[in-house]
Parts: sequence; structure tokens; C-alpha cells
Amino acid sequence: MIRSLRAGLLGGALMLALAVPTARAHSPYLLPSVFDASDRKIVTVTGSFTESFFTPEVVMKSDAYAVIGPDGVRVPLAPTYLREVALVEAVTEKPGTYRITTGQRGGRTAKAALVNGEWKFFEGEKAPADAIDMQSLTMAEVYVTRGAPSDAALAPIGKGLEFHAVTHPSKIVTGQDAVFEVLFDGKPLAGQAITLQGADDRYADTKAAARTVTSDAKGRFAVKVDKSGVYQIQTRYRVAPTAAGQPGRSFTYALTFESLR
Repeated sequence: MIRSLRAGLLGGALMLALAVPTARAHSPYLLPSVFDASDRKIVTVTGSFTESFFTPEVVMKSDAYAVIGPDGVRVPLAPTYLREVALVEAVTEKPGTYRITTGQRGGRTAKAALVNGEWKFFEGEKAPADAIDMQSLTMAEVYVTRGAPSDAALAPIGKGLEFHAVTHPSKIVTGQDAVFEVLFDGKPLAGQAITLQGADDRYADTKAAARTVTSDAKGRFAVKVDKSGVYQIQTRYRVAPTAAGQPGRSFTYALTFESLR
């Protein structure tokens, strides 16, 4: 059965080991036409920023769109930009799992300062004297599989912020834990907050709020959903400047996956 967008948009309520609501903001995502490409030689993927998953709002531009195939080889993709979405086509002629990625894309720079041990951004208000420039760096990814799942495309890139899938993304099952590792430059991040958001059900009386889990000492975390659908997991990690005159870096990583019974 095709793990498709049609099935994914039924997503709603979430079940997590540790769950607290979080405020919505524009978040990045990639969304494929299908997750199961068993009868496809090409999968079309859209990239956007949104406050309502998965309704596109702001096009996600990047010079590093690519697909990593079942052989582990990275191939650049040429995006087409519309006002609200970027479109890329990934060739999926060979069996196995494909990783479609925006690559690490640079965003805007804003003023930020450490306040009570946490980074605070200042927009439309006067920044303190110790504020620094903080550049946004974003990467969004998604996995699709043709035939039997394979593991080569799951290998960590080892640079920047990313999730390493312990549970294969094409084997995520509703009602069961899906396990990931959060890595920065290839090393696990302990105590990292990860949010999970499902597709909005436009006909539901209430919208499902985002939930948050925290990675353990080994950088591992688990998410579990109680409805089949399409979901996005995301985390942010901020790094102070490494040398005078350089900006800090605010990394955001987002992964879209589908869960079916």
C-alpha cells in the first residue's frame, strides 16, 4: 500500500513520553507526493515554511537541494521556486531508501543575547550591549522508499544539526515508539528539546498542539503517535561565536515522516 499524502493528512492527536504544548512559529518542512515509491520512478517533493502543517506559506530556497540514494551517493537537485513552495523531483528508479534534503541553507541574521542561560532574540526592541549577531541555518529532510527499505541513506552526514534514524523512517508504526538520535557535527546532544507536530485536520473541532520530548544522555529520543498520518519533528541548537567578529549560529533541523498502522 502506498504510504501517501492522502493517508498522511489524517494525522491528529499525538502521544509522547513527555509532552508539553509549544507556541507555533514558521517551521520548515519537506513533503513528498508519496512516502512509498514502490510504483514510482519519480517523487515530487515540496519545500516550504509554515505555521500550519502542511499548508505552505513561504518558499524554502536553498542552493543545496539533493537526494542521497540507496547507494549512499548524494546527487544535487534543481529546484523550481514558486511564491509559497519549492519543487524538486527525485528519481527513484532503484529499489531502496532515498533521503531528500534541502542541505544546510543560510538564513537571516538577527541580534541575540544570553538571558538567564538561554538565547533571546531582539526584534523591534533595543538589544542589550552584549547582544551578538546570530545567523539562522536550516535543514529539512524526508525519506521515501521504493520496495524494501535500505540503510545507506540513513548514515549521519556528520556536519551541523541532524537526526539519525534508529527506527527506519519507512518502518514507523502507529502506536509504537520511533527512535532517533539528535546529533551535532556527528556527536550526540543530550537534553535537547524536540517538538513533534501532526498535520492539521481542517475539519476537527480543535487543532492538535505540538508536543515536546527531550533527548537522553546518549542523544536518543522516542516519539509515538496514536493516529496514522504525516508528522514533522524539529529541533533547534544555538552556538556562540567561535572567534571575535564572527556571528553565532542558530541551527534548525526538521524531518517529515509518515506513520501507518
